[in-house]
Amino acid sequence: MRPSSIFILLAVAVLLLHHHLLPGVEASVEKACRDAANRSRKINYDFCVAELRPYPGSQVADQKWLAVIAATLTKDKATRASDKVKGLLANTSDTKTKKCLESCESIYEDLLSDLKTSILAIKGGRLGDAKTHLSAAVDAPSTCEQGFEELKVPSPLNKVDSDLTQISTIALAFTNMLG
Repeated sequence: MRPSSIFILLAVAVLLLHHHLLPGVEASVEKACRDAANRSRKINYDFCVAELRPYPGSQVADQKWLAVIAATLTKDKATRASDKVKGLLANTSDTKTKKCLESCESIYEDLLSDLKTSILAIKGGRLGDAKTHLSAAVDAPSTCEQGFEELKVPSPLNKVDSDLTQISTIALAFTNMLG
């Protein structure tokens, strides 16, 4: 066998071993979303794939990086929700609605802090810390919505909060799958 043939054969063998034997390597978006949806009925597979697939690097990410991506997407959605609340506050005169929005603003500020911490914790392998902060992220949108329900005011944040709950649930599920 020629040296170039041996090199090619060796390179193919290394790639195959790397792909099939190393944990977390085979973590396509579709597989990760399917695994998460199979573990929790709260996770919508189609939403999961639609949110993660377009994210740069997601198609080649391992399970740990997919958890980071999902937590980052959660932070992005929480930032947009916080911005929406601030915009609504600036244009709302109804006292009940204003009170609810102020409560949501505070909830989202805490949430953004939790999400920054959770991303760093996933990257650093501190999964317990990440899970704690992501669990708070899962609960935050419903806490915001409760204020509107209690004061019998229609929420202008239903869709935002629903999407935020879904992506944070996905981020928590991906992190739980790491161990």
